[in-house]
Amino acid sequence: MSNTGQPPVSSIPDNAAATGNTSAAVLPDSALATRTASSPTASSSMESSSKDPQASYSYVDPWKPDSVLEGYQQATVHLGEDAEGEIVATFVRKDPSKLTLQERWRRWHFSVRGHRLAIMYVHGWNDYFYRRHASEYWESLGIPFYAVDLRKFGRSYRPYQTPGYIEDLHEYRLEFNALRDQIVKEQGKDVRILMIAHSQGGLSASLWVNAEHPHHVEALALNSPWLELQGNRMFRLLSTPVVQMYRLRGGKTVMPMRDPGFYARCIKRSTGGEWDYLDHPLNPGVEFLTRAGWMQAIYNGQDEIAKNLDIQIPVLVCTSDKSMMLQSTWDEDMREADSVLDITAIRQAALHLGDVVALATIRGGLHDLSMSKPDARRKYFRIVTMWASMMAWRRVIPTKWVDEALAKL
Repeated sequence: MSNTGQPPVSSIPDNAAATGNTSAAVLPDSALATRTASSPTASSSMESSSKDPQASYSYVDPWKPDSVLEGYQQATVHLGEDAEGEIVATFVRKDPSKLTLQERWRRWHFSVRGHRLAIMYVHGWNDYFYRRHASEYWESLGIPFYAVDLRKFGRSYRPYQTPGYIEDLHEYRLEFNALRDQIVKEQGKDVRILMIAHSQGGLSASLWVNAEHPHHVEALALNSPWLELQGNRMFRLLSTPVVQMYRLRGGKTVMPMRDPGFYARCIKRSTGGEWDYLDHPLNPGVEFLTRAGWMQAIYNGQDEIAKNLDIQIPVLVCTSDKSMMLQSTWDEDMREADSVLDITAIRQAALHLGDVVALATIRGGLHDLSMSKPDARRKYFRIVTMWASMMAWRRVIPTKWVDEALAKL
């Protein structure tokens, strides 16, 4: 799989898919399979789209040992078909049988006070869920963590598909609705969900929350979301005809954009980073290329935001304090900067999301703030935790618990 790219003009966002390739020796929970026919919430937000062949997901398979993270489980959700064939998404969670006594007790601590808490996580471009440290952080606080590998990414990619390709970001509503329903099914109708989304996932999640007003999703925390092209809205408008010209040759026409690999260099332990995820790609040899139809979908989503969304729940937008994404040569300062997106453009666009938007700056943060150097990533997790305690969950999370969890990051 290709290394991290950047969005045009420099390249595309988000890091390359990667992780250790181990399996968990656990039994699947067959009781968790769901079908739309018996789950009204699964299709409640889709009723107006009855003519859409993908208007609702079909069913979610039982949980089984995860193919990537030891001690985790995955479940496939069937989304119907597109021109390439069957499409699926994949949910990932920590195996409930692997929870520590402390994690179980802390879950109970919140439930007896009236509301369970949960995280719903969405990855970005050229990516999938492998960030065990992020999941373990929230689980150690007693907050169940669920992630999704979107269609044609990571665990959900199939050999007959064009990696990551989509022509309308609103189509992700299917997997978002399905994961929300799965969380409610497992955690109960009183659950309060914080949705965390990174980069392209942050763009898609913003569109979903605005259009669907999803029940049980109480707040949205965005990690370096791709809300606008580098520079500003005018630059996107001026470059739109170029994208449309390539699209005339077909939506899957590859656009000539090069990934210099700087972001991957910041992450990989072998090149001075802290993580070994990129050393074990899930789908080796699979390239995520910039295609005209996908790029137009990104532009369309960003244009919606520029024209103002009306997200009704609180939104937190976190970014690094500086960008270094248009350079042609490596610079060691990239290890403490966003080398993928323009943080100024993100922060300006964030003001178009809704009426209650908070901005947070993480000094020295990478594009994925959760993978920054220790001080920066701990600041990021602390800010999201404290903000969510007030705005999403309205529950006090003991400072001692947070300090203990942060120390392990």
